[in-house]
Amino acid sequence: MQHDVNFQQEAKRAVLGLGDVEGLRYKAGDGVLHVIVSDPPNHNALTKAATDSLYETLRRFHELPFDRLEIAFDTASGSVACAGLNLNDFEAAARRVSPGEDLLGEDNYFVRVTQLLRELGRSVPTMARVEGHLVGAGVELALSCREVVCARSDIKILMPHLRIGVPYHTLGLCHMAGLVGWDVMSRAMVTDAIPVLLSEVLADRERIERFTLAERIADAKIAIDRMAAVFQGRPARIGDAFFTVEDRTGETRNIAEAHLLQILAHVAFVDEMDDLSTALHEIIDAPRVRASSCVGARLAESIAAHRQRPKRLNRHFSKAIGAGEESGDGESARISMPN
Repeated sequence: MQHDVNFQQEAKRAVLGLGDVEGLRYKAGDGVLHVIVSDPPNHNALTKAATDSLYETLRRFHELPFDRLEIAFDTASGSVACAGLNLNDFEAAARRVSPGEDLLGEDNYFVRVTQLLRELGRSVPTMARVEGHLVGAGVELALSCREVVCARSDIKILMPHLRIGVPYHTLGLCHMAGLVGWDVMSRAMVTDAIPVLLSEVLADRERIERFTLAERIADAKIAIDRMAAVFQGRPARIGDAFFTVEDRTGETRNIAEAHLLQILAHVAFVDEMDDLSTALHEIIDAPRVRASSCVGARLAESIAAHRQRPKRLNRHFSKAIGAGEESGDGESARISMPN
């Protein structure tokens, strides 16, 4: 009987053109398309093949016989649900970028899929189920869904872009900050010594949504102060403690400058970020483009340096690139996140 069900599912997926690719599997349910990010040996790091397949699926979703999309991460990966982008694919993409070109422009294979996922969520229920820690692009993929199910209370988010010498693209960063606040976003980017728990972040969503203009500015000022400290090479303050971001790539100052401008732009334009003119986007993105072009060598050097001298502050990133194990259990939390 189970064999017949599996055969029917496989036949349905084949007819719909939903073939599995490296790092991604599809399952067809009752009106639900299940997307499983699956590359356990690499902690479910997102491959280019996976994001390209997901992009094409999202692009024609309204032609498919589904009324809901659910994204999950293969639990065989261990305590890290998604280690971000597959670094081999990302390095290959970075090597093809010429000086002055935008590595993280709208045509980037990951940027375009998250933008389309957010757009789809305006008309279709989209959900991400998270059962482990999220790193970098994994954070954005989950938060680009309308609803997030956080299966454990100890799940953390980490955004190691400053450490590995790669800025975050503007629309994704501002979208996530609009959901969880700039205080949380900057804390996740500066350190994970003070845990940024996904369950607490999601539980705080309604308060962030109700921010007045004054509260939004105050929240952004916290992140601005932290990025200014990173820009100047000084320790950034989190609560009563101070943390220094080690500049292993020589680009941390430029990336902090890019993030400063992104924060200021988001405070000024908030929900209008998607609709800004090309000229304004070019001005906002200029520091980021300078920092993101030709990052291939920097990325490789940073990862090599991290493998040589892993730090406790970077323990989840260490695991993401193949060093260290961690485990934990906790209770469930279910939070809806409208786009």
